[in-house]
Amino acid sequence: MLNLLDHPAVQAGVAPLLVALIVAVVLSRTRFAWLAIVAGYATMIALSTGFAFSPLTASRKIVLLCLGAPLLGILADLLLRKTRCAAPAFSVVAGALTIWVFQSILRQREGLEAIVTGAGVALFVAALVYAMLRLRGDGLRAGAAGLGLGLATGIGGLLSASIGFLAAGISVAAACGAMLLVQVFSSRALPAGFTGALTIGTSTALFAVGTLLLAELRWYALPLLLLVPAAVMLPAPERAPRLVRAAVLAVYALIAAAFPILAAWFAAHGSLFN
Repeated sequence: MLNLLDHPAVQAGVAPLLVALIVAVVLSRTRFAWLAIVAGYATMIALSTGFAFSPLTASRKIVLLCLGAPLLGILADLLLRKTRCAAPAFSVVAGALTIWVFQSILRQREGLEAIVTGAGVALFVAALVYAMLRLRGDGLRAGAAGLGLGLATGIGGLLSASIGFLAAGISVAAACGAMLLVQVFSSRALPAGFTGALTIGTSTALFAVGTLLLAELRWYALPLLLLVPAAVMLPAPERAPRLVRAAVLAVYALIAAAFPILAAWFAAHGSLFN
């Protein structure tokens, strides 16, 4: 059994999927069901690297923010659900925190390059978080977007020589897949709220930026990730069975996820962008 838990596929995919399923089912009649996302991610961390925050490196700051995002989301769902400025405010905060997360890497760059890089990644994180928060009222759309973003950042990490971000992205994708399954077979809607949408947006955005600054992902893959939440906003058969609607939205997300994945592949194998 211990040998099985050491397998990367179990750590990144199978275990997060099962844990997320259990958490989602247990909490399906509460507003906390979307804690399944962070439960899946935390399972991957526990089985692979373990939890350690000293010294507080960029990678460990990412873990810290990913674990903290759902807590902030719960507070927002309890206190700020009807506040119109909440989503833009959280997006700006996420973008600003990106500078804190990667400050040690940005300090290694000179002058204008550091400023442009810092502003660019902060803007990207803010944009992706905001795009996800726009989906917080529709659990199927949020779950499909999380599935696509998790796969895109995970596979992008693999193609960019980052096994850590491969596992992180796949764990989020697995957890979002679990949420889709629970919603398909549940008798009630499970809106993502800030708890789910903020967690998905913050985590996948930071995984992508981490792969850019700490591995070999090229900058043009980041804006392509924004296609995923945009794609799941396309019309879907609202009156069709929930399984059909979930499948259509998942296909939208996977098609959109193919673009940043292809960008990472071309960067790894040589292209006109090099």
